[in-house]
Amino acid sequence: MGRRKQRRSRLQREQKAQRAQSHLTTILLHPLEHPRDVVESAAVHLSKVSQRHRLPLPSLVRSRVCRKCWGSHSFTAQFRVRIKAGQRIHTCLHCGYIRRYGAGPKAHRIARINGRSD
Repeated sequence: MGRRKQRRSRLQREQKAQRAQSHLTTILLHPLEHPRDVVESAAVHLSKVSQRHRLPLPSLVRSRVCRKCWGSHSFTAQFRVRIKAGQRIHTCLHCGYIRRYGAGPKAHRIARINGRSD
């Protein structure tokens, strides 16, 4: 009898977390419609909600939130983007954290090791 109530509240808690996550995602995707402090707060809250409820960050905003300081990368004054040897490199200007996206110059070696030849 008690288990049913726990299960229902757990599902409701997860649904509320997903709704909060989608609301915060819309704020981060449209930063010009909101004040800067609201966008910064949305980035922090999105990271905290995702961690607390063991949800992954949505793929649309994964590159818009710093993993170290949870700052928003929605404004260009807060991060730097460089393209180097096929990689997109984001540098947070708040904390200096560097995040690399893409395979980079040695991706062809990994494909050759796995047995694929292009």
